[in-house]
Amino acid sequence: MTRLIGRRTARGVGVTVLGVAVGLAGLAAAAAAQAMTGPHASAASAAAVPAGVKANSITWVSPAQGWVLGAAPCGRKTCSYVIGTTNGAKTWKLLSKVSAPIGTAGVLNPKPGITTIRFATAKVGWIFGDRLFRTTNGGRSWASMPIPGKGKAVDSLAANSARAYVVVTTCPWATFCYTPYTFWRTATLTSTSWARISLTLPPSTGTDVAVHGKTVYLVDPEGGYAGAKNKFYASTDGLHFSARPVPCAAPWPMPLAVPTSATRVALLCVANPGFGGADKSVYRSVNTGKTDTYAGTTGRGGIGASLAASPSGNLAVASVSPYAASQLYINDTLKTTWTMVIDKPNDGGAGWGDLTYVTNTEAWVIYGPPDGATDIGQLLVTRDGGHHWSAVRI
Repeated sequence: MTRLIGRRTARGVGVTVLGVAVGLAGLAAAAAAQAMTGPHASAASAAAVPAGVKANSITWVSPAQGWVLGAAPCGRKTCSYVIGTTNGAKTWKLLSKVSAPIGTAGVLNPKPGITTIRFATAKVGWIFGDRLFRTTNGGRSWASMPIPGKGKAVDSLAANSARAYVVVTTCPWATFCYTPYTFWRTATLTSTSWARISLTLPPSTGTDVAVHGKTVYLVDPEGGYAGAKNKFYASTDGLHFSARPVPCAAPWPMPLAVPTSATRVALLCVANPGFGGADKSVYRSVNTGKTDTYAGTTGRGGIGASLAASPSGNLAVASVSPYAASQLYINDTLKTTWTMVIDKPNDGGAGWGDLTYVTNTEAWVIYGPPDGATDIGQLLVTRDGGHHWSAVRI
């Protein structure tokens, strides 16, 4: 099974991807829920899904239970909704409306907003972007939380059954001011205060944090900007972090780390972008990134890319060429061979969101999230390891 963490989108803008899908095999039992205080989004009893809803982000804690953050018309406006399933997407129910718009970072005129939903347990989850919300009742209501360190946006977020981690930027949302990031954690999963983790995170256009049990990874994927170097850190206890070697050739970035066990992790490198394509190479490590082996390079189509990995080692890469095309590749050979299974050559760079496995053969992805270039918001699923994908109505 896999659970989504971080900023997970292959957008139609820029060179790298800001996203990841991470493993959750052996997820511990949910922490006890606490009552929330302060401003919160309106709660809704289980009800019909709003007509015309488009998926922007999806998160799972098991193959049966997942949540979608989506947008749908409400009168003359567009509202943000949280929709849930407890039976593997056979049916969906409206859980709540969130008092913040979906942001549009992947278009020419970006607008601030929320983009991503993440759950650590059946009860505790977060929504983030230019604001930070938390739920402790499974998404029926959401409390607004201050972004730690007086940050202006949450760049990425991950959580396990013990605590949550966030990477924060002081840049205004959806801007590229290249200020250093700060890294924070909570003491427990349900605590509302944050403690800073002292790591050097150079100026960048994005970061990625991912967890599997106590193991935590942090990638600063564009540290090569302005002469700095890529940063890749790992922790095996969730508290103490050590630098890991970056497999990508300088100055190209390593956007993602995708753990599938306490020690196994898949790594993505994007290099030589140009003319609608880039070299997207994947590496595997069995020792938390201390060493790695080459797992092949996808087709060149697409520049921005996101990576997913199943516990058994199946791999998938979703890729997009800005304002041009979108592709999806898989590697289910445990070797270095990649196959393109979806090619959309003239879709305006719709892109992908939240590519993730929930079993070794079942995986999900959002095609054209509303925060991207085309506002499609279509949910796709495969149940044969990625060879065939079909649309799922929310």
